[in-house]
Amino acid sequence: MDLTHVRRLIDLLAHAPVTELEVEEGGCRIRITRGGAPSAAPATPTTPVVSVAPVPVEAALPAALPDAVAETVITAPSYGVFHLSPSPGAAPYVIVGQVVQVGQEVGLVEAMKVFNAVRATAAGEIAAVLVEDGTEVEAGTPLFRLA
Repeated sequence: MDLTHVRRLIDLLAHAPVTELEVEEGGCRIRITRGGAPSAAPATPTTPVVSVAPVPVEAALPAALPDAVAETVITAPSYGVFHLSPSPGAAPYVIVGQVVQVGQEVGLVEAMKVFNAVRATAAGEIAAVLVEDGTEVEAGTPLFRLA
């Protein structure tokens, strides 16, 4: 599992209504938790804690995230390079704060000079762009978070 994937998981946890996330991939298990032991210090935002430990491949898979999280994330339809705009220098399809409708084009994924439209799977407001323009993504990679 690469560092970019771990960072995406941390960002997903930071915006999800859960406090713990555990993922196993390729014999590596990552457990990310938000919060910690109570302290006497004033309450401040906490950062996720990441622990990585090798586990046998035959270990049970973690439970899936709640359906509410899956409904609020727009993912990449295929492998390729993610583009926020139709061409270099053009305005992006969407920006943070913009309201989108189901089926609205919000980006592109390019693979071998073939462009696949990324379409909104749910109506809502773009709360975050989770991947930078020009980043290589895989099918299912979270690209946008809807509010």
